[in-house]
Amino acid sequence: MTTSPRPQKRTTNTCVTCRARKVRCDGRREICSNCERLGFSCSYDENVGVEMVSGEGNGMSISVPRRRVRQACQNCHARKARCSGSMPSCDRCRAQGLECVYRPGKRSLPLPPPVAIPSSTSAAGVAAAAAPGTANSPAMSSHDDGQPGQAVPNDYGASASSTTSPGSAAVDNTDPDEALALKAFDNFFRHVHHIAMFSFLHRPSLMERYHAGSLDRALLLAIIGITSLLTDLGPGMDAYGSRCIEDAVTMCLADLERPSIPRLQALVLAIKHRILSKRFSSAFMLHAIASRFAIALRLNHENPDLCFLAREARRRLMWTIYMIDSSIAAGQPEFALWADAERQIHLQLPCNERNFDFDLPEPTEPLRFPGPGPGGVVPPLPDVLGLMALHIRLHWMRNRILECTSRAVASPSQDALALLPGQCSELATELEAFEARLPASFRGCEANFRLRSYSPRLGIFVMTHVWWRQCHLDLYRIFLPGLKEALPPAALQQLDLHYVMNRRRTCYEHAKAMADMFSQLLTLGNKTPVADLDLPACAFQCTKILYHGVQMAEGAELGLTQERVQELANVCLRAARQSTPGPASAAIQSDIERLISNGLQLPETPASLQLSRARGPSITPGSEMPYLVEQIPDTDQMQGISHTPPAVQMPTLPPTTLSPMTALNMPVADPQVAAAVPPAPPSQTSAMTGASNAFEETADGFIFGPEMFGVDSWPALSHGWTNMTQFPGTTI
Repeated sequence: MTTSPRPQKRTTNTCVTCRARKVRCDGRREICSNCERLGFSCSYDENVGVEMVSGEGNGMSISVPRRRVRQACQNCHARKARCSGSMPSCDRCRAQGLECVYRPGKRSLPLPPPVAIPSSTSAAGVAAAAAPGTANSPAMSSHDDGQPGQAVPNDYGASASSTTSPGSAAVDNTDPDEALALKAFDNFFRHVHHIAMFSFLHRPSLMERYHAGSLDRALLLAIIGITSLLTDLGPGMDAYGSRCIEDAVTMCLADLERPSIPRLQALVLAIKHRILSKRFSSAFMLHAIASRFAIALRLNHENPDLCFLAREARRRLMWTIYMIDSSIAAGQPEFALWADAERQIHLQLPCNERNFDFDLPEPTEPLRFPGPGPGGVVPPLPDVLGLMALHIRLHWMRNRILECTSRAVASPSQDALALLPGQCSELATELEAFEARLPASFRGCEANFRLRSYSPRLGIFVMTHVWWRQCHLDLYRIFLPGLKEALPPAALQQLDLHYVMNRRRTCYEHAKAMADMFSQLLTLGNKTPVADLDLPACAFQCTKILYHGVQMAEGAELGLTQERVQELANVCLRAARQSTPGPASAAIQSDIERLISNGLQLPETPASLQLSRARGPSITPGSEMPYLVEQIPDTDQMQGISHTPPAVQMPTLPPTTLSPMTALNMPVADPQVAAAVPPAPPSQTSAMTGASNAFEETADGFIFGPEMFGVDSWPALSHGWTNMTQFPGTTI
């Protein structure tokens, strides 16, 4: 019996080109017979594929070997993007500066050891190792996070000791994926845009520009960066978002001589990202550049040549810069760039969101709300004003409160103490008038909270009333002995004891009311809305004042026991934890946790300032102490701070009496605050935009020169500027 010859065993050593063509390969090294005969590239690397493209006629031609890899990295797999599969980092992760990680498996190859790449400098974008003593060295990292010895974040959000790709030093010129950009836009306008300091973008105008391919790349990257920090865009997006922010800042700084509205919008988003990331020093300096951008673009003046949407977008952007400036200054004029907003910003307040979204022009009000009419009745709030306008006014009032209290604490002279009760009364009256003007649907009651429980405007609605309470805390905490913001005990003893105790009680009541609002927010049954860093900051101030009330007799009268205060403090901590992500919010949460664990340590309070002890002298008008003024009746204690009458009776002063605020050189009511705003002209339709677009620019373009400053030539400004070669080594 004859046996047939045994078939030749097929070699398992097949090149990837023959495997893709499904032909037999002889396995010859260097180059197999088939590839040599046909002129194809030959490779035995399992991670290299082939791409077959149609050639001339009916034949097939093979390009650079490339096919679907056996395993995609985690980033590409999560975003359902094509992965090149190259080691140690795929092409997509290398281009976007992401950490490329492959899941271990039997088909995956072992990864080579990582190679440390020096971090890059943010100013020039050039890869260089951070030398000792430079801005990126660990020795200088305590400037922002207060923890010396730790590595500071580099340009792309990673520490200096982390591994970066070789191409991460320069700005990445590849545009983000369209799917990622659209998801970032959706998350931004659904969760972030309703925060007061992010409400300057008009979604239809932005999307129109994006689909037309004309959206500024820096603005696109800034939106992705801030959205990745405040919302969930997928795994690995935090590092990618930080990279986007750094690229956006680099592009803005590279075009200092050509400022534009989109670049300024990107710079403002980058400033907010730096603040939320606890990089306050960088945000402080970038804010100065943004303010110069705004002045160069004349954002603080109305431009009647633009359409309504463009004018409204400019107003919102300018007022956002003012709110950032107010938060940075915190009542210290030397840190403020817009210290006198009434005379520096010649704009009306923003309109409500409906008018902005649907292009409905309507005049609003100036920064200072109108005074009482005949009979002392304050006019109600017009419907055209929205919650962003209320936030701007609260920032303006809070800045004046902090300026008043900080000056009183810094120099508690007899003359200053004599004016202090009148100043507090005038500021408190403005706060009460602000609250009294709110319509019924804007009041901070539980019913309005529940009506907005599923509304995207819930966050800004809650923060409006939180800020109103915080203004009272800032005004009255100077009467809480032991706090660093309070008057010295010797100065408190010179004031009427009953007045000090009443103000102290009012402060505790507002802190308790703020904690109750946080409790209502957490019990609405819906996910806590995304909030700015203001919410954790207010939650911390509320917790600190509640723990102060535990140690004072006035707090005991309000039921502020140790157990009740600890319960309210945990509510504040939960609200901060669920609303605001980021390193800065985490640091504030740690401070609240320390208060809950250790309590508030206060120095011993003098006996004359305690309610249950010696009451001290009762000061009456006409006494021998000229630095004490006539005390104002405590209407809050008699009527309750939540009482909101339909009209507020504004106190009147004699015609020859100056306002108590005059002594502080603070602005008082000006009958000619802002001129009438002319109506917006109809917009001209272009090939790119519709009839009205928020990105409309001035037709004449930007002209920057000596004429803008009213001088003939630059040497007129040479005093001091030409000699400034570097910043002094002072710590901010």
